[in-house]
Amino acid sequence: MVIKGVITSIFPKDINTDDIVPAWTLQESTERSFFGKYAFSNYDNDFIGRSTKEESNFIVAGENFGCGSSREQAVYALQENNVSAIVSVSYPDIFYRNCINNGLPALIVEDVDDFQINKQMKIDLEKGTISYNGKIFNIKNPPEDLKSFSMGGKLGKIRTHLTALLAKKESPRQYVGHWDSLKPMTIVEKIVSDHLERQVFSGEKIDLPVDVLFFNEVIGPPAIKDFREKFSDVFEKNKKPVRVFNKKRVFFIPDHTVPSSSVAVSEGIDLMEEFAKKQQVKCYKEGDGIEHVVLIEDGYITPGEVILGTDSHTDTNGALNTLAFGVGTTDATYAMATGYLYDFEVPKTIRFNLKGRFKKGVYGKDLILYLIGKLGVAGASKMIVEFGGDGLKNVSLEERITIANMGVEMGARTAIFEPDDKLKQYLKKRSKFPYRFYFADKGCAYEKVFEVNLSDLEPCVAFPHKPGNVTYISKIKSYMEKSQKSRMMDFVPVSSLRITNAFLGACTNGRYEDFVEAAKIIKGKKVNSHVNFVVIPASRKVYNRLMREGILKIFVEAGANVESSNCGPCFGKHMGVVGRGAQMISSSNRNYIGRMGSRDAKIFLASPVTVTAAAVAGKIVDPRRHL
Repeated sequence: MVIKGVITSIFPKDINTDDIVPAWTLQESTERSFFGKYAFSNYDNDFIGRSTKEESNFIVAGENFGCGSSREQAVYALQENNVSAIVSVSYPDIFYRNCINNGLPALIVEDVDDFQINKQMKIDLEKGTISYNGKIFNIKNPPEDLKSFSMGGKLGKIRTHLTALLAKKESPRQYVGHWDSLKPMTIVEKIVSDHLERQVFSGEKIDLPVDVLFFNEVIGPPAIKDFREKFSDVFEKNKKPVRVFNKKRVFFIPDHTVPSSSVAVSEGIDLMEEFAKKQQVKCYKEGDGIEHVVLIEDGYITPGEVILGTDSHTDTNGALNTLAFGVGTTDATYAMATGYLYDFEVPKTIRFNLKGRFKKGVYGKDLILYLIGKLGVAGASKMIVEFGGDGLKNVSLEERITIANMGVEMGARTAIFEPDDKLKQYLKKRSKFPYRFYFADKGCAYEKVFEVNLSDLEPCVAFPHKPGNVTYISKIKSYMEKSQKSRMMDFVPVSSLRITNAFLGACTNGRYEDFVEAAKIIKGKKVNSHVNFVVIPASRKVYNRLMREGILKIFVEAGANVESSNCGPCFGKHMGVVGRGAQMISSSNRNYIGRMGSRDAKIFLASPVTVTAAAVAGKIVDPRRHL
């Protein structure tokens, strides 16, 4: 297959999916053409105009193109603007898989320095070459991926596999777990090996059996539509009812925009509820909480499982010793039918050995911000980040959940923690499924190993517009001065530490412990008169407990706006969307351009106590002075 076209866009490194298509658009339509109208609307207003002038457009970009969320709509937005291929140094795994599934060539080359705007280019997928300006560039993608790009995806393979699955009754998986005499293995290698019943190591490409699959109301509706369109005839031909792979292990969770903010959102939730009822699977109620919180609370996430969710922060569940990560619409649709994730390459692992304990005023959020700042937003690209060590016993389970939640913000495929007594106690009388703990073997092959002394850390803050723009609170003024010299779009000048908005909540930091610590800051005080402080417990169970114990009352009396459980302003759709000129400090996980509203707003990321201290002071301050 040969593709000819013109380079109409050249982008820097770390272009994220919020840059490609804004989050607020995702629930407004299931039609691909809709998203084309908003391509790069927060980042590059001229993109659509340039693209419509050519029948075949090429994008050239620096490393890590497409980082951020699992939204497959980012791919649709590009294809609807005549983008025929992307050429970059690297891509995060979710975006790359979404490109394969939709037949958009996301090509990898050694470097992109030679390419220029408005120049002709020819791509030969069969030969694996790019012809440009009299030169030949070799494409580094695996040959099988280039074949998938040429064929427009891999739907045919999945339909064939579904037919085979329907024709026979598979025997229950027997998790072996006896690898002691073989080559040493990481935690993830062991989990994958047990699921395939043979020893598997990083770098191998496999079809991975899935234990738990869940959908939010952003991706659930289009996935249901695709599931019916792509697989109903296969079930019917095999005289089988149209069913999800396991009704006990598929979940639907409306959480991003509840209560609903539009007719489209409401109808999407209605569709999920109707489908769940017909399939006899669990669909949570609006207000029950965020997907990455309620499944853990209710015991559906247990060690050793393979967990897929239609959200990049599915890595949250790795705190419970699971292999958990986000996928796009197509991968989730395929998994809903067959119970498999196809062509999954087992990642390499980076190990973090923790020692010491946090000092007063320092928490898990500060640790993960510190690590993202050190490694960068692509520092663990496509790898697993594994946490363990003697210091782990001093990190609460809720803090581990926060740390795992933001593993994806350093480019990791997912995060995973060693199990221990704290996890065992949490699962007691809670777990819905049988489980076993997984530990790494001594001498297993890590890509890198980092030693982290928790005692050395202090409160951290991430500056706009990237989670990797991190500084210690003690150095915040000098970091602000550094920002004023920046000319980068993702590290913008900050001239003041004042804030107009604050948000405590999200899947990152909306749990019980987060509110207990934040309440120590605000008790007996008032929210600054110039600050809108939005407070959202991450689940109904957290909300009710905080209410029973009088903790929510502390926030209400201080002047905070307490809302029902949902993702809130993190998604930029409702409940605190910020306007032009706003400066928000948030306990959530992303601070991209336009992430929480206006593209002209600035968002800082910090721990719950740092957020709350800023809400009281009206500016970013060291929270340790108020504890």
